[in-house]
Amino acid sequence: IFRLITSKITPKFVSDKINDYSIRMTIKNEDIVQTISLSSMILCLDKQGIIHIRYLEGQVIDVKEKIEEKRALLDLTKGEKHLILISFDHFVTVTKEAKEYSILVEPEQPFLAVAILVENLAYQLMADFYFKFYKPQIVYKVFKSHPKATEWLIEVRKNPPPPKPKYKGKITIWNL
Repeated sequence: IFRLITSKITPKFVSDKINDYSIRMTIKNEDIVQTISLSSMILCLDKQGIIHIRYLEGQVIDVKEKIEEKRALLDLTKGEKHLILISFDHFVTVTKEAKEYSILVEPEQPFLAVAILVENLAYQLMADFYFKFYKPQIVYKVFKSHPKATEWLIEVRKNPPPPKPKYKGKITIWNL
C-alpha cells in the first residue's frame, strides 16, 4: 500500500517530489530521517521529530486515503505522539467523509500538535472554519510561514497544553 524509505539518501522518485516548489520551503533532504510515499501524499519524519505531511497536487482525499495515512503515521511514529506539519499542493480536495473520519479517529492518531501550512487567506479561512466546525481535541494552529509553524510546534513540545475535556452534552465540574 505504501513505500517505506528509511535511508538517509532519498531515492530519486521521492527526491523529485520533495524538491518541487511546494515542499522546498518546508524540509531539506539532509533533514529527512524517514519518508513514506503514498499515491496521494508524502510523509517525512525530520531530525527535529516533526512529521511533514504533504498532500499532492490534484488529489481527492477520501476515507481510503485517510486510512492509508493513519497506517503510515503509525509506522513512522511507532505509536508515539509527534508534532505534525501539514501542507497542501494546489487543487487538493478533502471530502466531507474524510473530515468526519479524521475527527472520529483523532484520539488514536499519534498527534501531539498539528500545524497547518497555508498559502493565502482563503485557505486560512477554510482551515479555521474546519477547526471551529469539527472541534478537534488536539491542538491545531494555521500558519502562512513554515518557520513560524516549526517554531510553534517546538514550543508546544516544550510546554504541552493540558488535555481538553471531552464534551458529552454535560457540564464538566472541575475539582480545585
